[in-house]
Amino acid sequence: MINEYFTQLLYRDRGLDWFAEPLDIPVDDDIPFDLKTRATDEPYDAEFIYTKKDVFLETVNADEFCRRGMYTAMFGFLFGGLIPFAVLFFLEVAWDFYTDGISVLRCVALFFCSVFIFFLSYVVCNAHSAWDCFTYRHAAIRFNRRTRQVHVFYTPKLGGPRSYDWDDILATITPFDNGGYFVLNIMAATPDGTRYYDSFPVGGELVKHEECLGWWEYIRRYMEEGPDEVPEPGWYHTDRLSLKESFLRWFPLREMKRDKARGHDIRYSQWRMVLMSPMLALFSLGHFVSMLTSRRVAWTKEILEACGEGG
Repeated sequence: MINEYFTQLLYRDRGLDWFAEPLDIPVDDDIPFDLKTRATDEPYDAEFIYTKKDVFLETVNADEFCRRGMYTAMFGFLFGGLIPFAVLFFLEVAWDFYTDGISVLRCVALFFCSVFIFFLSYVVCNAHSAWDCFTYRHAAIRFNRRTRQVHVFYTPKLGGPRSYDWDDILATITPFDNGGYFVLNIMAATPDGTRYYDSFPVGGELVKHEECLGWWEYIRRYMEEGPDEVPEPGWYHTDRLSLKESFLRWFPLREMKRDKARGHDIRYSQWRMVLMSPMLALFSLGHFVSMLTSRRVAWTKEILEACGEGG
């Protein structure tokens, strides 16, 4: 998954066991929220929820949610689409080589064409698009009230799903996408709160800091006060295969409707969506292909039983 690409870049010096040794918490991070204190009076689900039950709340990972389909479109479609033309050119030069004999120009053309095909294949198979396709349909994060744990889904490439104690987490709001948005970031810290094992952005990007604060309060209140203390989400995400869902992911019609209802000026967003519509359509198709080639999230038996889904 694309979020694991960024995790691998961030923690590439940690060796094969990504999460065995804790890291020092960055000194420039904001002061974490108190788990027992209400951050705001208005919890906000922000439409980042897959499932809300009495036992657990399942949300999205911001790195995966905000980028899925983009790299399939950029790297898979663009570079993958060039491969057939490169192969055709290679075959034409090879045929001339066979029928007309050896020449320096043909040898050079074959060499560079081979290198070009190898480069394109490498980019498609090993760059971003490889983390976007042939994986799982979303990077799930579960908040378990029964066991007071946070379950974070990782593929076997990074050791599989991991569980952290809720009481040890540190939650902060950090800038996202070069400071244009805000995102809720959670660190799985050591019991003394001085170091951390893992860090992951929960949900997605939000325009205002107050909205991100409300999103944190939704999760905090669910875990500390119970599911009846937070409103039911107005809309749930799904990992089912749907071309409509893929287009709605990149064409923010639902988000603009939500923001307008909250009193935001959406005229800039409307014009930007219209101007970017060709690119958004390409990203939407990339999202659909990414979902088409991926499978549903598979939690471990232990986590399913902890969430009341075993048996």
